[in-house]
Amino acid sequence: MVAAPAQNTEPDSTVRVRHADRLIERAMEEHDPHLLDEAVVLLRGVAAELPSDDPTRLAPLWSLKSALQVRYGVYAHPADLDDAVALLRELLAGTPGQHPAVVDARADLADTLLGRYREVGQETDLAEALSLYESGLPHVPASHPARPGFLAGYSDALLARAESAQDIQVLDQAIQTAGSAVDAMPTGDPRTPSALCTLGLALRLRFRVRGRQADVDAAVTTLRQAAELASEADPNRPGFFANLGLALADRHAVAGDDSDLDQAIDALRIAVEGLPPESQEQHEASWCLAAVLKERWDRDGSPADLDDAIACARASIASGPSGHPGLAVRRWQLGDALFERFELHERREDLDEAVATLRQASVSAQRTGTPEPAAVNIRLATVLAERYERYGAEADIGEALELGQAAVAATGDDHPDLPGRVASLGYLLQTSSHRPGRDADLDEAVGLLREALRAPLRKPPIAGSAPDADATATPATADADASADSADAHDPADADAAPDEPGAANGPDEQDGRNAVTFRLGLALSERFERRGALTDLDAAIAAYRTLREATPDEHPLHGLAGNTLTTLERTRADNS
Repeated sequence: MVAAPAQNTEPDSTVRVRHADRLIERAMEEHDPHLLDEAVVLLRGVAAELPSDDPTRLAPLWSLKSALQVRYGVYAHPADLDDAVALLRELLAGTPGQHPAVVDARADLADTLLGRYREVGQETDLAEALSLYESGLPHVPASHPARPGFLAGYSDALLARAESAQDIQVLDQAIQTAGSAVDAMPTGDPRTPSALCTLGLALRLRFRVRGRQADVDAAVTTLRQAAELASEADPNRPGFFANLGLALADRHAVAGDDSDLDQAIDALRIAVEGLPPESQEQHEASWCLAAVLKERWDRDGSPADLDDAIACARASIASGPSGHPGLAVRRWQLGDALFERFELHERREDLDEAVATLRQASVSAQRTGTPEPAAVNIRLATVLAERYERYGAEADIGEALELGQAAVAATGDDHPDLPGRVASLGYLLQTSSHRPGRDADLDEAVGLLREALRAPLRKPPIAGSAPDADATATPATADADASADSADAHDPADADAAPDEPGAANGPDEQDGRNAVTFRLGLALSERFERRGALTDLDAAIAAYRTLREATPDEHPLHGLAGNTLTTLERTRADNS
């Protein structure tokens, strides 16, 4: 006699929950979001059928919460994240206080709230997450397997609070807690790289606040460990390398070790190659790579670095959101880099693209107010003037003068950049004076250049100041979130830093600024002497070039240029005695 098959005595709800869990697993393995949708619908139905006081209701709620979190990672629908938070609150409230699942529920809710804070920026989410971590920590003893992850989440939330409130004491606490999390991680724990990353980011932020090299050294070491420990399959690995690259660039800026800059470029290349194409994270990492490549070009003068910097900057701007707050600065810096490449190779297309890019930067700056529109416009004006001098289009010098005059008019008398903008306008007027019937522009140029020299200047004061002289500002390294996961890799520093604007006071660079304006003044005076023959102009030009020769080191390009020009002018003066 054949035995009857065993009857399945499991409740229908349990069977359906198990089926939904398998759907979630398959969705993750097969990368099929439709299976997630099916699981969510199934679990919502089970949860709706069970009474609120039914203890078996917790299982479908846990599974539904997981499905919503995974689906949010796919679609990024805010409603899924909100529903997951609501479910976790319900699970935490409905689980007995001594139940082992309480620890997981509290940590999961805190982590999810912290993730939503990073997405939305609502301070109440961060405050609630911190409260959950702080209230739960006493219930997670040192021997508890969840303690390392709990400490890691808490340190991440403390870092977010330190960034938001600019509180150095909270930052110190974040560093201490992150260090404890790393120490508590078992060997080989896959969470260790993320915990190390949080520690490294906190150390880097403290370096940027206090300026202590010990912090940036520790940040580099810690972030390097995070990047090296991460497996090839870890989706956060590119973000770890991005943060390592930024820390290395910071250390290069303070210590000047060229190997740090080279390693920063290598790390950022790994980040760009590993991040999803055209993602926000790749967009930011590409920009950071462009900035450090440009810095190495300024150091070594390798055309390949300049080409790569331009390519990365173009890719970043093209793939980034149209409303990015740093778009104007990035276009400004790309325009500067294109102009430098034009000066190197004299390819008309680079100059035309520089003009077009700076015009776009001007439009963006007018819309956002960042950076100051007058700063962008004065740079656009000097590039237009260069294009006029090279190719003779009257429209270029006309537009340049309008931009320069408007920029100076929009600058307050107490603005630190006023002297530089006045100097730039003097250069534009001198260039304009080469046109027929614009002789008066040369008089105004001489007056403005003399006015600029009466105030502090920084390098570079004006574009096109002298042959072979560095006539453009070096863009500061642009810090941005170059992370594969916002909870594990984010930049606590500012958004894009604008390039140094011509003419503002800047300590050691002041003499370089004065030298460039002195050169331009000497040139304007000698041109006016050639036109009118006034010996007072010739004597003033000679005095300007003597000052320039004495103020520049022997190896500086302006020193030799000033000496040669001075010899010619003194011979002319002797012939006219």
